This record gives sequence, structure tokens and C-alpha cells, in this order.
Amino acid sequence: MTGPGGKRILVLGSGGFFGGWITRELEGAGHEVMPATREIGGELLDADGLRKLIAGTGPDAVVNAAGMTSPALAMEDPAACFAINTGGVSNLLEALRLEAPEAQLVALSSAAVYDGEPPFDENSPTGAMTPYAASKLAMEVICGQYLRGEGMRVAVLRCFNLIGAGEPETQATSEFCQAAIMARPGSRAEVKVGEPSTARDFTDVRDAARAIRLIVENGSKGTINLCSGSATSLSELAMIIGDLTGVDLVLKGSGAGKPASGLISIKGDPGRITDATGWRPEIGLEESLGDLVASLQDRD
Repeated sequence: MTGPGGKRILVLGSGGFFGGWITRELEGAGHEVMPATREIGGELLDADGLRKLIAGTGPDAVVNAAGMTSPALAMEDPAACFAINTGGVSNLLEALRLEAPEAQLVALSSAAVYDGEPPFDENSPTGAMTPYAASKLAMEVICGQYLRGEGMRVAVLRCFNLIGAGEPETQATSEFCQAAIMARPGSRAEVKVGEPSTARDFTDVRDAARAIRLIVENGSKGTINLCSGSATSLSELAMIIGDLTGVDLVLKGSGAGKPASGLISIKGDPGRITDATGWRPEIGLEESLGDLVASLQDRD
């Protein structure tokens, strides 16, 4: 049951990395969370199924953490990426319009949509250098249509890099931690990367989940960055992880130059989310990486 002031919140993709943390954060704050995965009615490609899910749950808010999150997989199958990330959200928006038009939708986009020079705020130029970025940018356009044309409450969260326990093994942070764990303290480990100077804006997934909760509780709408406001290079990450594990972690660049996104550095401006909700990141990068290392050691 929902407690005083609590909301009924449907979380699609609740079995995934971010979706799981969002679910725990919302439940911990006393909201009634209805988790949904592809196996239990949360299939974005099933338009009729989504209508039935929305009609049957009557949510006050829906958080969509489902979809294709791997740029590499999106590169291999762009059509599938667009089908779920763009078409799937279109199905969800239409289901909400028909069955719960007053409900808020929180749709997760990506910093990959940006173009130009950082820091990026919500009015910075956008581009689409990869199928993944293009699918998210197209999704944002559709969300804007329902926000402006239908008057629905839609918040698009442009998520920068999230790190924490349970993250995909293919993320650079997990790869670096695993390499350090496999090596003995005092030894040397080498990891191959594209460009060691590549810098990204990292936020602990627990802080990010708290941001989602505040967005839901505040009923925010429009486009909002979810970021820390600082960028850390892959080389700096390796140094921190090396210090935490006692391993000399060395990155070997491939000489490929810029990453697939075309952006060596990505850093966001969190001013809008701070102004709207008071949110600021509370967990520092070293603490995040230390907890990630511990979670991987416990798993092994």
C-alpha cells in the first residue's frame, strides 16, 4: 500500500542495472512501486500489452528504464535499437494518453545526443553520431510531441555515465576493476582502450536513482540533465582504481583517436535539476569505485 504522500509508480526495466536501483530507491521512500519487465507485461514493443498494463495498474507516474542501452549492440542492429528505444517509447506514450493521461512519464535519454564542446546544458546543440544516439534523440522528439501537443507530463532525463554495483561488465569502469582484481597487489595490469584521454561525466547510480525519485515527487517535466558536472578521463579512472587495489593499472591506447561518439570529453551542467529539485550528487567518484571494486570481489 502507498503511504501518506506516496505515489503509485510503474517502473519498466526494473530488472536492469538502473531500473533495479530506481525501484529500491522509490520503495525505500515509501512509494508503491510496480516493477515491470519484459516477462511480466513491460514489453515496449507490445502496444496492446502496454495499454493493458497501464489500465490495470493506474499509475501516478511511469519510469521507463527499459530499452537497448548498449551503443555497441545498437551499432550491430540499428533497426532493433530504433524499434525499442524510439518505437517502444512511442507505444508507451500512446498507452498513457489513452489509459492514464494525467500520469507523469520519466523517460531516460542519454548524454550521447549532445554535439559540440562541453559543458553541455539542456540547450546545447544535439547530434547523432551513432545509431544509439539517434534512437534516443528521435525518442526525445516524440516525447516533446506528447508534452507540447497533448499536454502530458513528460520528463526526459539525459543520463550521463552511471557507475555502481551491478553495472554492465562491458563498461570501462567494470573492465578496469576486473583487470585490477585479477592481478595481485603490487603487480601490473594492462587494459586496451581506444583513447586514454577520453573523459566522461560519472555519477554514482545511487545518486542517480535519488534524482529520479525527486523528479517523480516534484512532478517535473521537460528535458533535464542527470550528471555530476565534472569530467574524469579513462587515465584518471585507472589511477584511482590502481590506488584502491594496489595494482599498477596501465592503459594502452589503440591509436583509434576519437571514440565512436566523436567526443573526447563529455561533461554536463546539472544546474536545471538542482534548481528544480535541490538534487546534488553526494557520493564521490573514489567512493563509487571503491564500492564497485568491493561488489565485484564479493561476486567472485
